[in-house]
Formats: sequence, structure tokens, C-alpha cells
Amino acid sequence: MKNNLKQRKHTKQLGGITGRGFLPGQSGNPKGRPHTKGLLTALRHKVGEIGLDGRTIEEQLVEVLVQEALRGKHRLPAVEMIFDRLEGRARQQIEVADVTRELREKSDEELRFYLEHNRWPADDELPMLISKQEEPGLQ
Repeated sequence: MKNNLKQRKHTKQLGGITGRGFLPGQSGNPKGRPHTKGLLTALRHKVGEIGLDGRTIEEQLVEVLVQEALRGKHRLPAVEMIFDRLEGRARQQIEVADVTRELREKSDEELRFYLEHNRWPADDELPMLISKQEEPGLQ
């Protein structure tokens, strides 16, 4: 350990050996990884090409999709795809049920009754629970 301290006469230089490296508190890659557009660009060029029939490949793909929606085996997914593109996807709402609300609304007596009998008290049993609660010494 002492030898290491002797060997290190100078403190570490910020930015590494050259002084142009990473500095404390600075990102080494501030802009992040560049987005590649190779596949997307190639696909856009390809669907823009003109086919043998004088139509673009894009127009031919649209025709295939419309024919599938009208007469194909997978009509519904094709129709959904068309409407999603034309009208935008429908908003999806998820309703989360508050499963603890019912328990929070129960009285301590009702909860004890449930633990003892494995069922909630019937309407005619509720007054008895309330009267037991009012008796002295039952707390």
C-alpha cells in the first residue's frame, strides 16, 4: 500500500492522460447513440419504386390490404388496420376496481363476524352486532 502511494507522486489529471477525456459530471456521450435510418430509408425507397403495372409498390400493398379486408380469410384484422390508419387507434381505458373499498367500509364488528363465521353478517344480524358493541367491557 505504501509503495503505491510512493509511485503516485502526482494526482490524477482530469480528462485522463491527454486531458481531453471524460471529465467529472460530464457525459461521455452527450448526444447518445445516433439513430440509424438504414432499414427505414431502404424500405421507403423500395415501396416508392414503380412496379411492372405502372403502380408503386405502396399502391399495390394498399390494394392487397383492401382486398384482404373485403374478401380474405383475415378480414377483421385487415379492417382494423385500415381504420387504425385512417381514424387513429381507439383509446383504450382500463378501469381499475378498488377491491379494498368494501373492506374499508365494514365495521370492526362485521370484520370479526366474517373471521369467525367465514361469511358476512345478514341484515337481521347487524343490529345484534351493534348492540354487542355498545355493551360495556367488550372492547
